[in-house]
This record gives sequence, structure tokens and C-alpha cells, in this order.
Amino acid sequence: MIPYYHSLSPDSISGIELDFLLAHGWYRMHQSIFTSSHLHLEESFRVHWLRYPLSEIKPHASHKRIRKRCQAFRTTIEDFSIIRPDHEALYASYRSSIDFDGAVSIKGCLFGEDEPGKNIYTTKFISVFEGDRLIAGGYFDMGGNSATSILHFFDPLYKDYSLGKYLMLLTVDFLTSAGYEFYYPGYVITGNDKMNYKLFIGKEATYYFAPETISWKRFEDRLLVEEDINKK
Repeated sequence: MIPYYHSLSPDSISGIELDFLLAHGWYRMHQSIFTSSHLHLEESFRVHWLRYPLSEIKPHASHKRIRKRCQAFRTTIEDFSIIRPDHEALYASYRSSIDFDGAVSIKGCLFGEDEPGKNIYTTKFISVFEGDRLIAGGYFDMGGNSATSILHFFDPLYKDYSLGKYLMLLTVDFLTSAGYEFYYPGYVITGNDKMNYKLFIGKEATYYFAPETISWKRFEDRLLVEEDINKK
């Protein structure tokens, strides 16, 4: 296919509008929204946008293990208004420990180079604590019947707890209890396994956006195999 990239910078975005854009393979970037078929790293890799119908997600043994491992932790989910200093400090610690590109800061992720101001999205944030210690955090945007994860991070000292996946489970739990229909975790990349953790929710419930037909199809492992973008 021919690679594409499009972006919009709306002054506001309603829940219904976000639902529509997510359903067409778009994703938030700072205070704008974009869609793309390929990710440009050292080379160009095809990306596949993912969607989970919440009603199709089933419990897996891996989900149960993570929930049991994290059952002593306390969690909160709140409306976003400002970036908490403890979140920003924890994100800085997390970013220094990862081996892939990430936003410079939470501010950079949500607002780009602009000073924090009006957030056009309806955003919620998750905090995970052991006692009074913040050990993980996450941000997700709410539409009318769908939502999308924007950022997850955790204390590197707790890497054995699978807190990134736990944040996904917490988001799914929240959306299911709120009666939402779809969860969008972002994309996976052909020939690069850094984002494959997003599939752990369950491949039987995973769909990918097919731009050629403007439709969602059941995910297949072949999509993870590197393609030649010059092949016609």
C-alpha cells in the first residue's frame, strides 16, 4: 500500500467526534490528532491500529497472574486537570530506564512544546500505590462509547509486576463498568516487537484497522512480519 500520514488540530473535540476518529485509525498527539500507515524509525515500518470490543474480552491466565501479583496495591482513577508533580517525577525515572523512544515528559506527551493549558480531550489518569508510594501511572482519553490509552509508566524497581499491562487491565475494567463499547490501545509495528505487549489482552478479541477497506478485521500474527513498503 502507499504510505500515508494525516493530522488535524481542532480547537475542541466531542466524545462522538473522538469515537469517529478512533474508529478510523486516528490517535491523539499532544493537543492534535493524527493517523498514519507507517512509523519512521531508522527504516519505515507498517503500523496496525488496534481495537478491542470490550464485550469480547475474556479472562486469561496471564491476566489472573498479574491481578494476583498486584492485588495489594491501591489504585485511583480521577479526572485530569493538572499534571501532578509525583507523576512527572515517576515518569522521568521510568523514561531513564527504557530502551525505546518516549515522550520527554508527561507535559510533552499531553501538550507538546506548548505550556499546559486547555485540554481538548476528556482525560482521566490512573495512579497505583504501594502504601503511600506512587509506583505506576497512566492516562486515557474518553469518547462517547470508546476510549484510548495515551501513556503508561511505572517505577523501574517494580518491573517484575507487569505494571504496564496491569494499567491496561485497570482501564478495561473501568470502561467495562462504565458501559463503554471499545478500547483502543494504540498500534503494533511490523518487524518491531516493542508494542506487542498490547496484544496480551487477548488476540481472540483483537481487531486491526484495514485502511484499504476502511474496516476492522480480526488480528492475525502475519501482520507482525516485516513488509516491503515498495512492494506493489
